[in-house]
Amino acid sequence: MRLFARQKLSLATFAACLVLLTCPLAYARERLPPPEPTRQAFVSTEGIARISRAIEAYKNIARSGDWQPLPNRITLRLGDSDANVAILRRRLEATGDVTRSAHDPYTFDPALEAGVKRFQMRNGIEPTGIVYGITQRLLNVPIETRIHQLEVNLARMQQLLPKLTATPKYLLMNAASAELQGIRDGQVEITSRTIAGKRATPTPALQAQVQAINTLPFWHVPGTIAKAQLIPAVRKDISYLAKERIRVFSVFGGEEVNPATINWWAPDAERFVFRQDPGPQNALGVMRFDMPNKHIVYMHDTPMKHLFQDYERAFSAGCVRIQNFYNVADWLLEGQDGWNAQRLQQEVQNASQRTIKLAKPVPVFFIYLTAWVDGNVVHFRNDLYNRDDNAFDGGEDVSARAFSTSIAP
Repeated sequence: MRLFARQKLSLATFAACLVLLTCPLAYARERLPPPEPTRQAFVSTEGIARISRAIEAYKNIARSGDWQPLPNRITLRLGDSDANVAILRRRLEATGDVTRSAHDPYTFDPALEAGVKRFQMRNGIEPTGIVYGITQRLLNVPIETRIHQLEVNLARMQQLLPKLTATPKYLLMNAASAELQGIRDGQVEITSRTIAGKRATPTPALQAQVQAINTLPFWHVPGTIAKAQLIPAVRKDISYLAKERIRVFSVFGGEEVNPATINWWAPDAERFVFRQDPGPQNALGVMRFDMPNKHIVYMHDTPMKHLFQDYERAFSAGCVRIQNFYNVADWLLEGQDGWNAQRLQQEVQNASQRTIKLAKPVPVFFIYLTAWVDGNVVHFRNDLYNRDDNAFDGGEDVSARAFSTSIAP
């Protein structure tokens, strides 16, 4: 404080300086929203051909030697000039993120900044144009690892394609990129951002059928979630149940129990079952897509819509939350019995609980692709669930961040 006093800085100036010192990057720019989901089918004959060509291209890069790593713990940004900038430029030229030109290779110019942003976008992270932290780690992934990752995902596509081509209309949800596609006759007709399972509770790879749509559903809290999250929350604050409109029952379908009569610290507190009332606070939001499967996971709305603005959206307990759920329901129903997005919205506004059975159930596939090619752009995603057979895990487990949130499937 004496230093600032001698410089005759005001308290406001001191506060501003402190903010800039502690968070130099966070306050320098606005955070950009993630891109809209791709309109190109994740799995197709053309997609398999594209990723096969990418494998050959990356093998050529490996032979060229243009994949030199950057030194650890550096920061590079617009205006910088040193030998590391030249390494960065050569690295991005190899993958086509930067066009080879007569630019000064040692200067971080606007063209190089645009190339860094392209690299960040196709790796599923925010396009800041600045190289540090996760961007540097992604740049330093060995070329052999990237080739292996492409080969693993090619095999996944080849295994999936026969199942998909035999299905004229289906939903495809890629947990690695947290995106959903509605596909008919090989064409993507509808998309949505999603939220998939966190590292500790991954969304399984599965095939099921959407059989019904539930408006204003109850949420029956699974025993695992009750034990790990709900009961500890009640022990901290007995009013938690009332705030979240969660009721306690002796057994599933049994009598309701007054929470005040329960010793929440006793071992038998875990024997009770819990049900959350419908409404805007409900963990399932206002709509659930019924798709029976052995994993007991499903798709649904969510009250935590701000999470759709994250780039890596791995926050759930295994179920899949859908951003454009009304549009997806509309696409599934296709006007059946006069049902569409507008009518569904009206039903919700009127607090009407309904179960609308699909006249023809629609197959849904939960898949896991950490690499694919969209047009001529090679995309990679974090192998959050460690399913890529030792491929690179370059991302943060976002579900481990310290922020307050409601329990949810």
